[in-house]
Amino acid sequence: MLSRLTSSCLILRYQSRLYAANWNRPSPPPLPREQQLEFEELQRVAQTPLAFNKSNVTEADLSLHPDAREPLKPTFDGDVNPATGEQGGPKREPVGKWGDEGDWSFKGRVSDF
Repeated sequence: MLSRLTSSCLILRYQSRLYAANWNRPSPPPLPREQQLEFEELQRVAQTPLAFNKSNVTEADLSLHPDAREPLKPTFDGDVNPATGEQGGPKREPVGKWGDEGDWSFKGRVSDF
């Protein structure tokens, strides 16, 4: 009798733990049906690629971050620097801002030779 009682208690405990485990998990409360449908629609729209999005944002606007710095404009056109005669060199003088007394910096990056 004792073994049957013990096994019955163990089975009941095990079953109650299974059911309790399903209901005791933390989760947000369920939304009303209209809000749930709206949420699912917003999630679906947010996961679609930008190419299929029907907004008026052009591809040029998406290519650069709004906080990105403006690209530096070259001081000359062509392949040859008219001041130094250098071919294939930089389009801007990296130390033009500070001259002889300054550091070798270009757009905030400093090189030390």
